Amino acid sequence: MTRPAKKVAVLFTACLAVILALLPIADGARWGEVVLAVLLLTGSATTLISVSSKAPWTAGRRWLGAAGLAVCLVGIALMRDSVGPSAGYGPLIFLPVLWSALERRRRDLAFVLVGVALVYFTPLLLGLDRYPTTQWRGAILMVVVSGGIGYAVIELVEHVRNEAGRSAAILGAMGEGFALTRDGVIVQVNPALTAITGFPESELLGMGAPFAFWPPESAEVNAGLLRRVVAEGGGSFAIELVRRDGTRFPAEISALPTDVGDGTRCFLNTVRDVTALRAHEDAQRRHAEQLASIADVLREIGHCDPLEVRPTICRTALALCDGAHAVSLWELGSDGALTTTATLPETTAPYRVAGSESEHGAHYVMRTGTPLFVAEAAASPHCDRRIIRLLGAESVLFIPIGLSDASSGARGALAISWPARRASATDNDMLLVGVLAGEAAIAMQRADLLGRLDELTRTDELTGLPNRRAWDELLVQELAVAERHGDALSVAMLDLDFFKRYNDEHGHLAGDRLLRAAAAAWQSTLRSSDVLARWGGEEFALMLPGCDGAGAARLIERLRGTLPDNVTFSAGVATSDGRTAPRALIDAADQALYSAKAGGRDRVVVG
Repeated sequence: MTRPAKKVAVLFTACLAVILALLPIADGARWGEVVLAVLLLTGSATTLISVSSKAPWTAGRRWLGAAGLAVCLVGIALMRDSVGPSAGYGPLIFLPVLWSALERRRRDLAFVLVGVALVYFTPLLLGLDRYPTTQWRGAILMVVVSGGIGYAVIELVEHVRNEAGRSAAILGAMGEGFALTRDGVIVQVNPALTAITGFPESELLGMGAPFAFWPPESAEVNAGLLRRVVAEGGGSFAIELVRRDGTRFPAEISALPTDVGDGTRCFLNTVRDVTALRAHEDAQRRHAEQLASIADVLREIGHCDPLEVRPTICRTALALCDGAHAVSLWELGSDGALTTTATLPETTAPYRVAGSESEHGAHYVMRTGTPLFVAEAAASPHCDRRIIRLLGAESVLFIPIGLSDASSGARGALAISWPARRASATDNDMLLVGVLAGEAAIAMQRADLLGRLDELTRTDELTGLPNRRAWDELLVQELAVAERHGDALSVAMLDLDFFKRYNDEHGHLAGDRLLRAAAAAWQSTLRSSDVLARWGGEEFALMLPGCDGAGAARLIERLRGTLPDNVTFSAGVATSDGRTAPRALIDAADQALYSAKAGGRDRVVVG
């Protein structure tokens, strides 16, 4: 029998007991009718209790509820008539009203209200002596009150059930475990807690400290922790728990004091299995450590000598992949053939793969733009067997090297090999080598640009500095490097003060010597990563990687006093915010230079 059915049974049983206890002893009572009324009420109670408890014999017989109500109404009318309307049995009429309302049977409630009207109005209409006409008012009030109570209870029951249903649905859908404890004993749990601990609800309910999901050796410590949390009125803490099958897991528990209205000490406890969270945090920490360990190397790649970029890329790739023993960097030639431009260990001659060998791993990843892992290199069409035998490689990972702009295509490929067979490349390998490949593309492009400076005559003849065209291209590359690493990059425009007057007083040849002296003096003072260029006339452009505005101003101040004949200079500085376009950065530096001149020259203005 369900809990609601038990309550209905108790209600009807109690009412019958009261009826029997309060039966009048007066001679006016018609005892035959009283006995019949009690039997009718007993039968109706049995029927209604069976309907409420969904007894098997009531299945498919919805009319049983209405029949039980009808019998109940007849019994109440008979009881009221047999002992007289003044005996006080009239309120029994609320029993069928309450049953219909609690069961949310609106049709049955309407049926009962009709029955209530008949019970009270029929004797008055028939003019029976026992029912004086003064009872019309009471009869009307009884019908009205019965209807009001019935429909109010239905609305209340539906509201309570809806709220309970929503609460149960929310608790059931949540992945966190919940347990309500009363005076240290679990009185309610949700399905997630049974899933987390492995204990069924029947075992969790009624469980108290030491709880079965506490590790035995930690029971005393956990008991002290529990007492402290209770004394402090709740709190959150980390703890190790043990499942029913003996496996252990880390958990986080939050205890919130809750008032349930009965005066007991209750807590709503939230239990979270943080195994996955801890594993994720450990993985993130390892990734952060590994990325931090290669950050300096990546910066070195971005600023190293152009002749050393490719060997540096190979050394970095070899250091990143555990167990790897060889790395080769492949690039595409003008004839469509692939050639190794760097290898580790170093070989006497570069390897070459014809363009017709399109299935070679380097060709494949450059064409598709996606990595390729070959578990059995010796049997794969993607690997050159001569190279595999020479290197003693069992497994190979090919990674395309390209810029983030997919339209520019891949400019090369890395081939990383292991001497022992591997089933697959690890996520860690793929992540870190992927980062390296992105940096390598920018570094190689920058190295190639620097290498072509001499070929394209991008050096200013007078000062030996990069000219404006070369500086513009270098600025684009350095901005890309700074944006990738999140570093600052400042640009300064330097202008010799009163240069025209100097030329007029000393001659143009002296002016040329002054420009050369300025270039030489400043170059010797600047860092190796800084780029000084001849912008035009007496104006120079200075690129300062890794410098914010204040740092750039301090560095430029070191250049003061390095010029002959007490010549001074003015400077304007602008710093990229990671999204500034090259032209906008130069314009901002120019504007700052104009402000320096307008402010009296021989000064640095940071824009």
